[in-house]
Amino acid sequence: MSLCALSLAEAATDIRDGRITSAELVGDCLQRVAEVDADVQAWAFLDRDHAMRQAEALDEQRRHGKALGPLHGVPIGIKDIFETSDMPTELGSPL
Repeated sequence: MSLCALSLAEAATDIRDGRITSAELVGDCLQRVAEVDADVQAWAFLDRDHAMRQAEALDEQRRHGKALGPLHGVPIGIKDIFETSDMPTELGSPL
């Protein structure tokens, strides 16, 4: 089974229990995006390198016993209707 097919609860549990790393999950999710997004067009902006760096940093925190909560290391996408300081925000409009 592909890691990106895990439910949120399964992914969180597998990361917490050390069966997978956040970097492995993020890498698999990014591969899936590459496979289907030309048809789906769900991503207006996706910084793959940034996502992998964050996943690796979170894995390092976990290795040192510094998990930040039950969803530590689980990737999420943020709709571009929310203002962020480091990513473009389009509010669903080309304007």
